[in-house]
Amino acid sequence: MTRRLSGLDQISLDLMIAGTKAAGVRRTRANVRACAGLQIAIREALRAVLPPDDPRRDPAYPFNQE
Repeated sequence: MTRRLSGLDQISLDLMIAGTKAAGVRRTRANVRACAGLQIAIREALRAVLPPDDPRRDPAYPFNQE
């Protein structure tokens, strides 16, 4: 069995929540789209700096694992 790495979705969600709290931005129904966009941008930025052999570079991770 292979070791499962932390998912970028959860990491980016945690960072988005921490970032909005630090900036003093309340997450509301009115700005849910902007917060989701921020989470996606964080996830893609994390993916871009991962080492080339990291399986999380594949957008299908963890579903592409055995």
